[in-house]
Amino acid sequence: MRTVELNTLKDKRITVTGGTGLVGSHLVAELLCAGCTVRMLVRDIKRQQLLHRTLERMGVSSFYDRIEFRETALNNPYALREAVEGTDVLFHCAAQVSFDPERSDEIIVANTELATHVVNACLDSGVGLLVHVSSVATLGPARPGEKLVDETCIPDSLVGLSAYSVSKFYAENIVRRGALQGLRTVVVNPSIVIGEGDWKSGSSQLIAFGAHGNFFYTKGVKGYVDVRDVARATVLLAEVPEAVGQRYILSAENLPFKAFFSIVAETAGRRLPRICIGTRALNLAAAAERELRRVTRHKQLLSESILSSAVSSSYYSNEKVLRTLDFEFTPVQETLRRVTRAYLEEKKR
Repeated sequence: MRTVELNTLKDKRITVTGGTGLVGSHLVAELLCAGCTVRMLVRDIKRQQLLHRTLERMGVSSFYDRIEFRETALNNPYALREAVEGTDVLFHCAAQVSFDPERSDEIIVANTELATHVVNACLDSGVGLLVHVSSVATLGPARPGEKLVDETCIPDSLVGLSAYSVSKFYAENIVRRGALQGLRTVVVNPSIVIGEGDWKSGSSQLIAFGAHGNFFYTKGVKGYVDVRDVARATVLLAEVPEAVGQRYILSAENLPFKAFFSIVAETAGRRLPRICIGTRALNLAAAAERELRRVTRHKQLLSESILSSAVSSSYYSNEKVLRTLDFEFTPVQETLRRVTRAYLEEKKR
């Protein structure tokens, strides 16, 4: 594992929320490798499996004794305020992720309230810096005549966005409110994060899907970034004074879905995608699924926001973070091959 060189952060009292998730576990690994001691706020102290695997993979499992686990109900503002007491830097990675339309209201309320509690706890407890992990889902389209989305692009409307996107948008607004009240903040907006995680949820599902080989693909283009790069850049930005009050897109490359799934399939030794599925075919599939769901009551997979994302193209600029940090993103092809091999190895066990 490449060590992050830190000047001041390793002497700070650091707290992390969401440290058992994909981004959070890799962020904790980066902090430990750099010599930091970390307080982790967890809902269930028994849920450490992904964190254990990440620390072992990153070669820092021997630093496990530098983690202080604090079982904390993050939706309890009083418990949260007590848990962050004495914190110099808080990395907020926790969020609920679901694209199930039936959970839309739940996701929006949960993530918005969580951000509110975190910001209020930081203000009340005198936390020195809040580093908020958001998403490019909060950004709007590129400006007319331009191709790339940057940090200044805001949505024209929230209509048609997934509940997760809406919740992250509201959460960022709450962080800005905290900044106006005197809280020092940094916001990072990763694109689709690729890494070794829970293969049955989140972006890691894309690897599992592609590794089985599929004939079909859609025309969309999205931004992708290695989870290790997200963790490393987020930690480094916490040390840069000019990053305070700013937001940063973290994205390595913009890649068509066909290229993404072709790299994964080739690495797995499976057939490459060859047939492009258009909007009409996707709408027919969604209609068929709705009818099936009416009869079987199974969970809806093809929501309106997922269908829209599958055929749309978004190109993200990483120019701002590269100007701020001496940083080099991992090529997406390299990341996809590494993560696909990790998925195949775990499947053998």
